[in-house]
Amino acid sequence: MFTKELRETAVELAYGSGQVGVPWPWNVPDGTWTYESFESLPEDGNRYEVIGGRLTVSPPPVERHQAVSVNLIFQIVAWAKQTGSGRVYHAPFAVVLSFLPPEQHYVEPDLLFISRERLSIIKGKNVQGAPDLIIEIPSPSTARADWVDKKNAYEGGGVAHYWVVDPAGKSLTAFRLKDGKYEPAGSLENDAVFEPEGFPGLRINLTEVWE
Repeated sequence: MFTKELRETAVELAYGSGQVGVPWPWNVPDGTWTYESFESLPEDGNRYEVIGGRLTVSPPPVERHQAVSVNLIFQIVAWAKQTGSGRVYHAPFAVVLSFLPPEQHYVEPDLLFISRERLSIIKGKNVQGAPDLIIEIPSPSTARADWVDKKNAYEGGGVAHYWVVDPAGKSLTAFRLKDGKYEPAGSLENDAVFEPEGFPGLRINLTEVWE
């Protein structure tokens, strides 16, 4: 979570010390964010997101995170191209789940998939609406957000499928939306093969994910 201390550090890094007051956009109160203020945040390698109207920041991903992300996207892209099912994207690519205060959600998922029938939600510089699938790859600094805050945001935003792929535990935990709430859709570890419901022909070989 973007704490007061992190906010002050970010202000100093972005604008230098000795400033009078807190410059925009760092002075945007929780619950009053706009997409314009979100877009104005510095491109400093950190991941900035607004979840439930509150600004959060995550440090750049480490090598292990990147390796797992690449291995995952390789398998999903190969399936999507072979079947013509849709498009796959990876961070940084913003998803706008809600513009309305105080529950604004401007997020940058690690991976996302949008089916061919719903490509209209892609608006060039962002996605406006719920992807069919969002995947997050937690690290120690993002674990709570991925398992709790983002899960709640994706559930409320209507994301049909959400997966948490944990490199440390070598596990994949899947959720699917039913009647507006997430229910378990699979929990696999180590060298298992995941064949998710709702994605005909897709097989996620976890052995290859952890390579």
